[in-house]
Amino acid sequence: MIDVFICTYNPEEIFLKRTVDGILSQTLDKSKWTITIIDNNSKFPVADFEFLKSLNIKVIVESKQGLTAARGCAVKNASAEILVFVDDDNILEKDYLKCVQDAFNDEQIAILSGAIYPEYLKEPQQWFYVFEEMLAIRKIKGNELIINKKSVFNGLFPIGAGMAVRKNVMEEYYNDHLKEENYIEGRKGNDLSSGEDLDLDFYALNRGYKIGVNPLMQLTHIIPANRITFKYIKKLTSSSMRSSCLLNKKWSKVFGHNVYEIFDMTKSQLLIRLIWNRFSGFINKQKYIRYLVLKTILTVK
Repeated sequence: MIDVFICTYNPEEIFLKRTVDGILSQTLDKSKWTITIIDNNSKFPVADFEFLKSLNIKVIVESKQGLTAARGCAVKNASAEILVFVDDDNILEKDYLKCVQDAFNDEQIAILSGAIYPEYLKEPQQWFYVFEEMLAIRKIKGNELIINKKSVFNGLFPIGAGMAVRKNVMEEYYNDHLKEENYIEGRKGNDLSSGEDLDLDFYALNRGYKIGVNPLMQLTHIIPANRITFKYIKKLTSSSMRSSCLLNKKWSKVFGHNVYEIFDMTKSQLLIRLIWNRFSGFINKQKYIRYLVLKTILTVK
């Protein structure tokens, strides 16, 4: 069995409907999966959305704000062996759950995500495409499962959009590992904090499980116009780097090495690059974002 959870906060009803329709259209027999919405204390109750009233979909309200808490609520209410987390702007391909079921025949696999393609509601400017992956876009090609071999972050670490996880691993993570002193917060309201997906990845690796990506698991990620602006990317960059600093501080002690390559640079090297980027002039937005990355690391590290 597979339990599918949509964790959502103040969703766009039209996007959420497309997300739900994508799940309900799965080719995997309906007796082999369930769907539940975790409403993370939205201002307008999700259960009151008109399109949901005619569907037999359970909606659970989690009053503690934050994606980490919402997923914890999902774990407490799950009964299936495999859990799939779908964002409220993700549209699964019709065979997504079937591909999940097939991939998890390997009992050592703990976490997988797939190929994620964008649906831009407005065409981005050219500078933006360098930062696509920051918006959970992963145009992974191929027909075979790719297992991650490293404990240093790379493109084979599963991310939250469409993430499939073994229930027992999630239970161990929430019940035995995640404490107040090492709590990694997920998206919370309008805060773009992140790191909850990678924290779970590092936990699974440390426990000896396999993680990776399955190109056959494909979904579409709806990207509204406000997420392709320089203002949004700037804010997302700072939040992501702060999360990376926290994750590196936590997991470098466990693995005995930095879990992000950028932290292999000394503080002096980071400072030299920061000064060079700042005083050589910002020729374009990409260069300015690189400056923000270095500045954030030096501030938090």
